[in-house]
Amino acid sequence: MEQNVANQDQRYGISKPISLNPPTPSEQQLSAMLEQLLHRHNLYESEEEAAKRVSVLGRLNSLAREFVKRASLAKGWDAAMAEQAGAKIFTFGSYRLGVHASGADIDTLLVVPEHIYRSDFFDLMENILREQPDVRDLEPVPSAYVPIIKFELDGIPIDLLFARLAMSTIPEDLQIEERHLKGIDEPTVRSLNGTRVASAILSLVPNVANFRTTLRCVKLWAKKRGIYSNALGFLGGVAWALLTARVCQLYPNACPATLLARFFRVYVHWKSGDVTRNESQPVPVLLCPITEGTLNLGLKVWNPKKFPRERYDLMPVITPCYPCMNSTFNMTYSNLKILKREFARGLEIATRVEEREAEWDELFEAQDFFGTYRNFVVVRPLAVSEDEHRRWEGTVESKLRHLIKKLEVVPHLGGAHPYPKPVPAEDGSNGIWSSNFYLGLIVEKDPTRGDNTVLLSGAASEFAEMLKQWNQFERESMAIEIQHQLATDLPPQLRSRKRGPGRAKREREEDRPAAAAKQQRVGPGPATGETAANGKGGGGGGRAKREEVSGGGAPNGASSAAAAASAGAPFVDPDEADDLALDGGGGGAGGYRTETVPRQPSAAAGGQVKLE
Repeated sequence: MEQNVANQDQRYGISKPISLNPPTPSEQQLSAMLEQLLHRHNLYESEEEAAKRVSVLGRLNSLAREFVKRASLAKGWDAAMAEQAGAKIFTFGSYRLGVHASGADIDTLLVVPEHIYRSDFFDLMENILREQPDVRDLEPVPSAYVPIIKFELDGIPIDLLFARLAMSTIPEDLQIEERHLKGIDEPTVRSLNGTRVASAILSLVPNVANFRTTLRCVKLWAKKRGIYSNALGFLGGVAWALLTARVCQLYPNACPATLLARFFRVYVHWKSGDVTRNESQPVPVLLCPITEGTLNLGLKVWNPKKFPRERYDLMPVITPCYPCMNSTFNMTYSNLKILKREFARGLEIATRVEEREAEWDELFEAQDFFGTYRNFVVVRPLAVSEDEHRRWEGTVESKLRHLIKKLEVVPHLGGAHPYPKPVPAEDGSNGIWSSNFYLGLIVEKDPTRGDNTVLLSGAASEFAEMLKQWNQFERESMAIEIQHQLATDLPPQLRSRKRGPGRAKREREEDRPAAAAKQQRVGPGPATGETAANGKGGGGGGRAKREEVSGGGAPNGASSAAAAASAGAPFVDPDEADDLALDGGGGGAGGYRTETVPRQPSAAAGGQVKLE
């Protein structure tokens, strides 16, 4: 069996194809309809934009060489040697795969010689970028799993990684190979993997053009359905590309329409799950056999038999080159269940499209995230400068999956579904910059329980304490708030338009004067200061100054709920009694907040959540 696998065309992967059938005229017509849909969604860039990207990459390569030259001179090198030290920019991700959309970012890798360090990258290279008049939104994230600098150059978004090779100089014709992994640290290995994996994927699919069209469809679908984010515990671009490439191997002669339909059929039945919940051991998605390398470099390769922790990976999708890694190690159990639900929905719609009972547009309908859930946890990073907030927001996003995992083990919660991007809140007009990350709570209601309460304060406080361990956290200028919020208290621009009669009635109640509504909700005033709705610990009907921030300000119901909880008074919103209530008993105040920045204080989320 091993000999047969070794002898077969590598573009078919580790098993024989499921089908070698060529496309039918009907399937080709469905593929043409998919192409039209992709163009309608602006997923192909113009020739002018493509030329601009090439120009920007050339300029970035020049800046990279300037960076190495300056760093070399600072280390005592003479001018001639510093000039020859060299640097090179590689691309990876969607741009390298040829599936980037108009306006998409470019994933890039800066490769430098051995005398240049990551500290130089986050110091001197950052300063060089700041010197450029057309660089905007510069955001270094040195603490990320793969350290990165994000920015825009001449209007093109760039994600820039760093890799230091064990070489005295970097030649212009350098190609990254396994031998270049010798003598480098683990973050550099991860950085180099991006460009190597992209090249390997393109070499392992039987038809690159069909792969690219299918992957464009998969990425569009995943983004529309809110499941495209590696940082938040879903799948990122690499994992989606690997999943798509495997289907292309299984159906090597199929056209994009068939490949897309088979994508859902394959993964709705793929073995994935959590062995700690007595589910089957997941089967890894592989494009080729896992290799231990040829040079005995000793780098860690994904192996659940050797490394027990990897037995608990929920849906391993393994990169195809040494050192083979699981591209879905961030996945949470909540998100796996959501993925399975979306695969099933995709299969149902794609089947009807093939039977000409539906159109492709239905598959790509955006998920009504804020209409799906009735209860949310809102995580809000705040800072006193735009630059600090950008860095703080990126750090919070990279850690948010840990809060999701904590919520998964809260009794009577099925976890949380993260909205895939932060929603801007305060824009600095009041001296504060902030944004909101929304987690839709997946409630496991049990009608047999007499007292349906869940305690969120532990998960909230543990997560906030974790965030404060970030080495760039500034107690005087940064804060984190974690609050519960009801669907009817969402900012107007986020509220779902698909609400039933009960929701419509509750929303009409919001037309009452704000102060009267707030007074009805709060009840007795809090006994102590910081959890008060008005931030001063006074009367019970006060209004937090930050509630009406456009773009997603402080959750309207959360402050008052927390205020009542801190006073020991059960809080029941008369308009939301069938959804959720906060109860102060045993859970402390209604939430958690880190050190205060110079602003109006407000309480944060947690406490006990009462469900019916």
